[in-house]
Amino acid sequence: MAFHIGVGSQKPLLIGQYDSGAKIKPSFDFGNPYGSGGSEATESDEDVLSDYINEMYARFAPQEADYDAKSEDEIRSSVAAWLRPSYEQAISSRQEQTRLNKANLDADAIARGMGASTYVTDVKNRQQNAEASDIATLEADYGSTLAKYVLDGVDSEQDRALEAEKFNAEQRQSAYDQAYSAALALYAQYKKSGGKSGQSGTNKTTLENCEAFLSTLSGEERRVVYEGSTTQGAKYRAELLASVGTSGYIQLMGKYPSKP
Repeated sequence: MAFHIGVGSQKPLLIGQYDSGAKIKPSFDFGNPYGSGGSEATESDEDVLSDYINEMYARFAPQEADYDAKSEDEIRSSVAAWLRPSYEQAISSRQEQTRLNKANLDADAIARGMGASTYVTDVKNRQQNAEASDIATLEADYGSTLAKYVLDGVDSEQDRALEAEKFNAEQRQSAYDQAYSAALALYAQYKKSGGKSGQSGTNKTTLENCEAFLSTLSGEERRVVYEGSTTQGAKYRAELLASVGTSGYIQLMGKYPSKP
């Protein structure tokens, strides 16, 4: 029974008899899978299903997130770049305060006629020691504040890296689930056709003819071919499998889907 495409249009009984009117160049590279032809007929059911899963996973493989976490040294340098200036300003202000206090002491000592007395020298030394103590306190505070920010930064980077890996794992699992579901559907079609991807005696044709033929079909007509739901549809499917092999057949289904 002939397989009709539209009103008054009848497809050839064999894809190889299809005349496109011009040689069609494949629009994308299928690679080596087309060279296999019907050689996959000797594969076990487990191997066939495994091949389907691998083919489908390659099709559904996700774009994974690549997060390059900063090192502790990078975080320390980044934090110090904005934190240190405020402490440098505080230290400079404290040193300026000491210089001003010493200048006032000298002016007062001269006004009192004391000059460079031991008392004035002692007071200046106390001023200098107070400055050193205050600066040491500032440096200690800077060190502890820097350490806290660095620790928080490292924790945040580790959390982000973990989130990226978790996202990638979820994407991989989702892709595998889709691939497995698609592979089961293809495997069911494979078994429905008799468990052979290419039968001896089945006519073979070129990739150009296969593409030209499928490009003329509607989505519903392709579904009839892919499912082999009619006698002629099953013959077309057998010819496709014999011509391009299972891997090539899968890729043709992807390029010429039965659904939008």
